[in-house]
Amino acid sequence: MATASPFDAALRNVLDRLHSATRELGRHEGMPELGERAVDIALALTGSREAVLVVGSAYEGYGQVFSRSAERSRRLAEGDAMRILVAAGIRAGSPPDGRRQAGAGGWTATMGSQLRLGDRTVGAIAVARRSDYSDGDRQAMSIFASHLAHAIEAAQLRGRQQALESALRGKLERRGSTEERLRAAERVERAHELAVEVLLEVSSHAVAEASLADFYHRLAGTVGELVTADKVLFWRVDDDRMLSPVGGFGVDDAFLVRLAPIRCDPLGEDLASRVVYRDLIFRANSTEEFAEFEYVLRRLSVTSSISVPWRAGEKRLGLVAAYDSREAGGFSREDTWVLQTAGLAAGLVTQLWHTQEELRRSVDRLTKVDSARQLLLKNMSTVVEKERSRLASDLHDDALQKLTAAELELARAGSGGPLDGASVEKLRSLLSQMETSLRRLVFDVRPPVLESPDGLEQSIHDRVAMLVGSGMQPSVDCDVPTDLSLELKSMLFRQIAEAVNNVERHSKAKHVTVSLKRVDNGVRGVVDDDGIGFSVADRSNLPGHLGLLALRERALMAGGWYKIESHPGAGTHVEFWIPISS
Repeated sequence: MATASPFDAALRNVLDRLHSATRELGRHEGMPELGERAVDIALALTGSREAVLVVGSAYEGYGQVFSRSAERSRRLAEGDAMRILVAAGIRAGSPPDGRRQAGAGGWTATMGSQLRLGDRTVGAIAVARRSDYSDGDRQAMSIFASHLAHAIEAAQLRGRQQALESALRGKLERRGSTEERLRAAERVERAHELAVEVLLEVSSHAVAEASLADFYHRLAGTVGELVTADKVLFWRVDDDRMLSPVGGFGVDDAFLVRLAPIRCDPLGEDLASRVVYRDLIFRANSTEEFAEFEYVLRRLSVTSSISVPWRAGEKRLGLVAAYDSREAGGFSREDTWVLQTAGLAAGLVTQLWHTQEELRRSVDRLTKVDSARQLLLKNMSTVVEKERSRLASDLHDDALQKLTAAELELARAGSGGPLDGASVEKLRSLLSQMETSLRRLVFDVRPPVLESPDGLEQSIHDRVAMLVGSGMQPSVDCDVPTDLSLELKSMLFRQIAEAVNNVERHSKAKHVTVSLKRVDNGVRGVVDDDGIGFSVADRSNLPGHLGLLALRERALMAGGWYKIESHPGAGTHVEFWIPISS
């Protein structure tokens, strides 16, 4: 039986180790994993204590250095690694036989090989140990170096390919990102253009239309054209927080039937409340996934919808909605921006419109007040003149006539006529009546006790008590502050006296009630009687009712109010309120 020679056995051993080393190299496709594993394989393949692998060339510079110490399983210091390369003849300065004095790791023998691909060097590998290397070791190292060169070349190619692919991907991504940014910029620019168109249309419609309903209709039509919607609708929140359609474009009766008013509350979680009070932008298209809001499209029988808040500053007016886009993909974000612009602009126009209406009403009120004041001035002049005429008439018809009768009695007595007791009594009665008339006139103009603290209440009681002589039953309820100004007390007394005078002269009443009390930082006076009454609408044509005009105008001049209620046969109710000056 033949036996293998020691050379053959050694060769097979070397070949087996090379085969295993080559397979191991094939498992690592990239650097630096390949470099780290290569020095480990070199140590095992050659039985060395230390190994160094450099990638690159001595002329161009080694780009990567890998080293390992078998005893310590660690990397070598850079100086120790370079000394092994020099000793192995890889770098300049190495001895010709590859031997030298013991290194730092205790080695005395080295060997190495350039890693070549044709005429190109891709690196070098060197190992060191204490004992010399055989020719078989050197052959194995040479073969391993050849395989390692190809493995490094393949790894570098894969690395460059991956870098190139990464760069290409990055470039494509940057290009895609740039294109997306360009598209986004174009969308924003288009949205801005549309927003400007909306504002221009809002401005023209706001000036041209005669009512808000017309404005909403025209603006809705313009918005419908800009967002290519079949229907656009303004929903308004009323005082009861109910959302109702107030104007739109493209809607018919069948569609409006589906738009019944709905509750809208700041704390509500429903869709409408969130849009109106929390600025939710709602957009749903039948071509997209929108499970949360699918019911909205089904209920309205539309294929797409947008809803945005309709507001003016912090005032919530409602929402603006567009339905049934004519675009294949439904409504876009740009359409939403257009609708938002329309909602904000319409809100400002609505507020401006309401402000203008309020301003017009204020101007009308001021015009009426000015006219009333002018009329009041005219009437007050008339009242003063007529009051003077009435005072002169009262003096002439009452006091002066009695004074004339008394003078006639005295003249008759002075001419030698008899002055008996009856004549004296008649003369005394005439003088007493004249005194009473004069006192009454003075009291009506200004009661003497008015200046005292309780003079107003006392003066009113005194004046009302005079009604007893006319067969009436009066009652007084007076509760006013005692620190009122003399001017205000005089005005309040004149008001009560005028009303009582009218009752005394014209009412033929049996019962009269007078009330004067402090109410709402002012004084309210009431005079009620159960007399014959009259038609308030015709009072200006009734003789003797000048005092009622003075009552009204005196209250208005003082900044208060006045009202009178009366019907023929149903008595009269006179009421006024005059503020207490602060």
